[in-house]
Amino acid sequence: MKLAEQSEFNRLVSDGALVVVNHSGGKDSQALYAIVSQRVPADQIVVVHADLGDQVEHLGVQDHIRSNIDHELHVAAPIWKDGTPKTLLAAIERRGKWPSAAQRYCTSDLKRGPCEKVIRRIAKARGAGVVINCFGFRAEESAARAKRPTFHKVERNSTRDRDWYDCSPIHAFSTKQVFDTIALAGQEPHPIYATGNERLSCVFCVLGSTNDLVNGAKQRPELFQKYVELEDRIGHTFRAKQSLRAIVEGATL
Repeated sequence: MKLAEQSEFNRLVSDGALVVVNHSGGKDSQALYAIVSQRVPADQIVVVHADLGDQVEHLGVQDHIRSNIDHELHVAAPIWKDGTPKTLLAAIERRGKWPSAAQRYCTSDLKRGPCEKVIRRIAKARGAGVVINCFGFRAEESAARAKRPTFHKVERNSTRDRDWYDCSPIHAFSTKQVFDTIALAGQEPHPIYATGNERLSCVFCVLGSTNDLVNGAKQRPELFQKYVELEDRIGHTFRAKQSLRAIVEGATL
C-alpha cells in the first residue's frame, strides 16, 4: 500500500475497525494473515474462507488454515434456494459451461458473495462501523492484479452505519517475500507447494498454469476423472476449444 493508504489503514484500525482476512489456505493468504496479525489487535481480526464443496480444493486446506491462525475460521458455504449445498461442480453443471477469465462466476457466486454475507453478519453482530476486507492479491501475479487498487472504499457494501474498504496489504510483495514471511512466522506453507504447485486455489482452476493442472491430475486422479466426465456431460470444454484431458495429456507426452 502507498504511505497515505497505510496511514489511513492505521487510523481506521486505531478507531476500532473490523479487519477481515480472506484466507484460501494458499501462501499469499498465509503471509497476509501474518502481516495483519502484526498490525491489528487480535480482537479486531476475523478470518473467512470460501468452501467450494465437492473437495475441489486441495486436501487439508481448512485444517492447514486452522493450524496457522489464532482465530476462529468462519467458513462461507453457499446454498441453493432449496437449502442444498451450492458447490462449484454443481454450479458448472447447472450453467452448462465452465467459468472463464471473462466470466468468473466461481469467484462472484461461490467466493466473494458468500464471504461478504458472512462478513456482514459478523459486522452487524459486533456493531462494527468500519470493515477493512483484506486480500492476498499481489502485483507480481498478473497484469490484472498489478492494476488493482490497494485500498479503496466499496460503496456497494457500505451503508449509512458502516463504511467498507477492500485492501491488499501485501500487493507489493515478491514470491520470495511471501515465503520468507511465512517462515518468519514459524510456519510452513501448504504441502502442495512441495509437490511443485505454483499456486493453491482449486485443484483444477480454469486460470491455473499447465504445471498446476498436470500436478493436480497426478495428485488427485479421481477428481481429474470427475472433471473430465463433467466436460463430456455438459459438452463444454474446460478452456476455450481445449479440454482438461487434452491440456494434461498434451503436457505429459
